[in-house]
Amino acid sequence: MISSADFWQYASVFGMLVAASVGAPIPEEIPIATGGVMVGRAWGDPESGMRWWAMLPLCIIGVVLCDVFLYWVGRWWGPWLITRKWVQRRVLSPERFHKIEKNFHEYGIRILLIARVLPGIRTPVFLSAGIVRLPFRKFLIADALYAIPGINLIFWLAWGLTDTFMELLHKLESYRGLAIIAILSFVAGFITATFVRRPVATGSPEELPVLGKTMVNIANHPVPEQKGGSAVSYTHLTLPTNREV
Repeated sequence: MISSADFWQYASVFGMLVAASVGAPIPEEIPIATGGVMVGRAWGDPESGMRWWAMLPLCIIGVVLCDVFLYWVGRWWGPWLITRKWVQRRVLSPERFHKIEKNFHEYGIRILLIARVLPGIRTPVFLSAGIVRLPFRKFLIADALYAIPGINLIFWLAWGLTDTFMELLHKLESYRGLAIIAILSFVAGFITATFVRRPVATGSPEELPVLGKTMVNIANHPVPEQKGGSAVSYTHLTLPTNREV
């Protein structure tokens, strides 16, 4: 039986995932790891309603639903949205959109995977995927390639480190003032980097540390034509002028 307190813990994790998807300065890994720690703390407590078989699917469904939401917003209303001044200032400028579109042409759905590990580009890249009408089936496959193994890895790693995390909290109790200052400084720096400096990240593999150059070489390597068909190409994706699905 799930108590009201347990319900709000589930709801808080889901709410943070939604907030992260719409541009809040919260990496989506934080609510996933938080869910893992919540379950780890309740492990072995028969009175607790926090269970991994409820929290883990919640995280996976939350991430996928938010990604699908961004995709369809871009597909249905993207051409109108990118003409709004506030969207151009805060989310997706015309120059940034054309660069992301170019990256989709060159690298295809691999850009969706890169968007997971680069800060500040998830929302514009997923919106752009809908705007350029990336096939929804391929979008969903690329999303699942991250959601299933990636979320599981973060969740179970946080679950396994629950004791370490709780010990750290107890040690920080005597340095609460310094810890609060450090957290506030981190949040302020993240917000400044995201909304003030607004780094021009567009999903290019070159922007990915360490592996970026390798991915570019792989992406630019000619793909041999297969028998019975050809490799999928995104070179003909264009900005739609209507809302046909």
